[in-house]
Amino acid sequence: MNKNTFVGMIFALLIVANFYIYSRIITNDIPDPVYTNYNSTTFENGEEKNQDAPENSEYMYIRVMASDTNSGFLQLVNTSHGYIFDNTPDKVLKEKNVSVYAEKSSSYSVKDINVKLDKTVISALNTMLDDFSAHVGGSKNVIVTQGLRTYDEQKEMLDLKIAQYGPNQTIAQTPGYSEHHTGYAFDISTFVNGVMGTFTGENEYAWVHENAHKYGFILRYPEGKEDITGISHESWHFRYVGVPHAQYMYQNGLTLEEYIEQLALYPFESGKLQITDEVTGSTYEIYSVAVTQDDTQIPVPTSATGSVYTLSGDNNGHIIVTVKKN
Repeated sequence: MNKNTFVGMIFALLIVANFYIYSRIITNDIPDPVYTNYNSTTFENGEEKNQDAPENSEYMYIRVMASDTNSGFLQLVNTSHGYIFDNTPDKVLKEKNVSVYAEKSSSYSVKDINVKLDKTVISALNTMLDDFSAHVGGSKNVIVTQGLRTYDEQKEMLDLKIAQYGPNQTIAQTPGYSEHHTGYAFDISTFVNGVMGTFTGENEYAWVHENAHKYGFILRYPEGKEDITGISHESWHFRYVGVPHAQYMYQNGLTLEEYIEQLALYPFESGKLQITDEVTGSTYEIYSVAVTQDDTQIPVPTSATGSVYTLSGDNNGHIIVTVKKN
């Protein structure tokens, strides 16, 4: 390499270096580019909204945790879906169990002050049994005998039923797998002249079986569905799920197991279940969203639509969104 060539290379390198330093000085105050994160959320009216939702969209997106799928009025509890006692949901409301005796109306009795249920359930139960009492001329011949049970109380019940009917009994469930853990299920009996009898749903009591769905209740263990529920027919065991769901199950002869399975066929993206309340005429839109991890985003209607919504887990990996339309 001759001297002229070497000098030329040095000169070229100096030009490049000066250009780089100059460009950094000139552009030092220009911020780095910001790219929209379509998984991030902002808040609108106290709720989270996904940034990729159009401003005029009827829906916004809220984040839920996996624990939310194990709470709510539609949570399935049976021999294969256990109740999670220490669950801490984020968006789905946790049950608020109180003494039925302290909250009940005068239209029925309760076994003792220790029988507890969720407050929403008691309110619906009061309305239903007030209407039943009025229907039969002021009768108070119904008593609530069982409600919420702890793990230990369920174990005592299981031991009792095994002693009565043997180890193959199908009345009481293994502790941790009973609907009575939820606070949404209860048993009733007849109560005539101070004597309790089996509630069979016959004669004047047929009204309860025929109308319970209008108040949000289902007969949880119907006759002929034992192979699905895993429980013998119980004409006295009711479960609160909410009006539109109870109505749909009643009209289509579905157990909670069958209904939860069917709801998975109504995802937000490709179709929603439409239900009209037979009493009030209110319309509902229901859809299911799979939750595979924490911070899964769930579409819900914005306040601008005038609709209200509730969330429930199904205890099977989904959040069920129930929208009461304006």
